[in-house]
Amino acid sequence: MTLLQQAVPSRVVVGGRQPRGIGSVLKPLRTSCRPAKAARGRQALPQASLQPAVAAGTAAPPPPSYVASANDERMEASRVEMRAVFDADRWIMHRSTDRYFRHLWGLPSSRVLQGLFKPIGYILAISAAVCAYGTAQAAGALPATLPLLASAIKLKELFGMTSFALSLLLVFRTNASYARWDEGRKMWGMVLNRTRNICRLGLAWIGDDKRELRSMLCRWAPAFSKTLMCHLRKGEDLREELEGILLPHEIEGVLRASHRPNYVLQVLAQIVRTAGLPTAATLRMEDDLTNFGDSLGGCERLLRTPIPLFYTRHTSRFLMIWLTFLPATLWPACGLLTLPLVFLISFLLLGVDKIGVSIEEPFSILALEVIAGTALANVRELVAMHEDTAAGVAAAANGNGGAAGAPAEADVSAAHMVTLAGAAA
Repeated sequence: MTLLQQAVPSRVVVGGRQPRGIGSVLKPLRTSCRPAKAARGRQALPQASLQPAVAAGTAAPPPPSYVASANDERMEASRVEMRAVFDADRWIMHRSTDRYFRHLWGLPSSRVLQGLFKPIGYILAISAAVCAYGTAQAAGALPATLPLLASAIKLKELFGMTSFALSLLLVFRTNASYARWDEGRKMWGMVLNRTRNICRLGLAWIGDDKRELRSMLCRWAPAFSKTLMCHLRKGEDLREELEGILLPHEIEGVLRASHRPNYVLQVLAQIVRTAGLPTAATLRMEDDLTNFGDSLGGCERLLRTPIPLFYTRHTSRFLMIWLTFLPATLWPACGLLTLPLVFLISFLLLGVDKIGVSIEEPFSILALEVIAGTALANVRELVAMHEDTAAGVAAAANGNGGAAGAPAEADVSAAHMVTLAGAAA
């Protein structure tokens, strides 16, 4: 039994016996397949993903310990709008000095501000209470035995000593989160590059006698990025993503796998093994598959392992305690201006902390669907160019054999260019 057959909780039955070789997914290259049947005496494995899923016929998972509020759900839905993809025009607008006014005017609709409604509201309520207390005390409406807010001015020294530590906590937190975001983007860039590379090598090295195997490689390589995207995100429909890329029975094989990206990698490995390529080409393609696996493991590490929770908790506690006592220190010098000043300071500091938390998990704000779509489009273009190349080689083999002229406008394939150069030499 191959590794691919062990990875799937059901066997594909052909002619009443289990297929050999590269497994049930590669068997259609040699013979037709009947629908997969569950193996006797074995229970189908439940779908295991990084996001909770309920397999058919299994009990529902326990409810999450945290129930998202309406504001949380709205903020999570708005993360889709953060998936920016830049081009030359977008960069010009991004660098424009008009951005200062554009960003300032967009403050009321800022997602950061909307997400901080509760903590800023809490700080403003404390500020309003401090202002009311100070105003009543100045008017003599409160007993003289109550403490004077004017004495809170002594807290300024304490705030000056702690503000530096708070700044360091926020800066380190944001830098660590950005490093995670950048690492996630680099890994997905590598997935895109390796998808192009393995398909380019396959098209160049796998001969026409194994045309179906070559076609299969160019289907499963871009399917890896789609599968990885659904593996890392919540709420993605993998079946819908794979439609039009894989064949129906291939999609069913992926959906039955317990670890779907691993399943795709195993199919790709079996394709490379079955192709029987020269050692150099095989090693290059195996290196691409190894890089796929490294990117998969790196993405899982980022998703499963946050910045140490005690660091995040301590930063949040430090920040909220600091802002809670801030109005008392501002009142003696600022009076009723304490309210707008506290709002501004709270928004700025809490905003820095929220940005760090938002980019800590990069995959819900990175435009993964664009990267996966680019991989698919590039591979399909490579396939189309390869077909043009094959047509050019065939035309050259059946041609006149004389000195070739300039290429026709419609024939600009790589093979035709090489044929022209060889004929001219």
